[in-house]
Amino acid sequence: MSLIKSNITMAVLCVALAVPTALQLQSEAESFVDVGRIPLMFDGFTADNVGSVQLAQPLDGQPTQPGRAQADTVSYKQLVLALTDAGWALSNRGRPDLPLAGAPAMKSRIEADVFEHLRSIRKDPETLVQPAATEQQLAEYGLDDAHAFVVRCFDRTGKTIVADLLVGQDASKWGKGSGDVRGVFVRQRGSNDVVLYELPKPWRRSVKPKEWVDRTLFRLEPDKVRRLAIRNGATGKRTFVFERGPNQMRWESRDAADLGAPRQAEIEGLVQRLRYVAAQSVKKPLSRAGDMQALGLFPPQITLQVTVQDGNDRRQITLEVGGRLPEKNEHFLTCSESKFLLTWPASKVAQFELDVAQRLFDPKPK
Repeated sequence: MSLIKSNITMAVLCVALAVPTALQLQSEAESFVDVGRIPLMFDGFTADNVGSVQLAQPLDGQPTQPGRAQADTVSYKQLVLALTDAGWALSNRGRPDLPLAGAPAMKSRIEADVFEHLRSIRKDPETLVQPAATEQQLAEYGLDDAHAFVVRCFDRTGKTIVADLLVGQDASKWGKGSGDVRGVFVRQRGSNDVVLYELPKPWRRSVKPKEWVDRTLFRLEPDKVRRLAIRNGATGKRTFVFERGPNQMRWESRDAADLGAPRQAEIEGLVQRLRYVAAQSVKKPLSRAGDMQALGLFPPQITLQVTVQDGNDRRQITLEVGGRLPEKNEHFLTCSESKFLLTWPASKVAQFELDVAQRLFDPKPK
């Protein structure tokens, strides 16, 4: 009998606990947002389909009366980023005189400041600020053609637009969304619906080429470096060469019989400094660099050669350092990995201005 009472008691307790649990689950279900069901402005957008990105900023002095400025009559300062066989690069499309045309563009920034936003912009009742806005209202939001920043993506044929976005005023500077909301007003080309896009992080929008150029020249793994050659002002015309075989840690210098043993730690330190090399700035194509002798690059003041072997692949990277730029702590630089005239920080150059015979070799035993 006691067992029956115990079972009844347990059943009552289970029912009593089940009611609040069910209510809690129902409440959570009502507040749960299924990300996959959120209406997006560019539903299905993927960077895999994009072959070029056009960024355009209207020039000052555009027509100010609503309805007077149309996209085909507005003058823009624009920048086109195009996907090439070698990766993303700056294009001279729309800017035939662009000095940095062909320079590599930062893939990471294109992803962060273009694609990520196009994938994230919602268009639902919660984000819709003004449906079917008039021309006057679009101008107030900074979304008329005369003021809106344009982000346009084409497919890989360059003929079909896969996303066309107009970006207007910062919401914090406008009447709505001020204070607690960090975002901008946006609309899709062809629609007058004004949407508030709450930014998950700052959105850098720019048509300045230098802000998109990838200044990285190369990265290497020090343990895969097989050869290091250096010539500078201290060595005169002599090039010092350090080599090591696969799976070997010790550096040797075959043409330095007049010197002592190579100092392993110091040589390895130089190799480590070449692990990641980036230019300070990208100036212009080498074909338009002008007098290389005047730049201190013919002959160069410092020549560095690094040979890297990864399996059966072997490549040689050459850096040539020239004279110092006037009133700047930078030196002119060329690199076999780039077709552009570059600059390199003076602090980096100083690391390779050493007296090789004195610093990288022990004294020769008497």
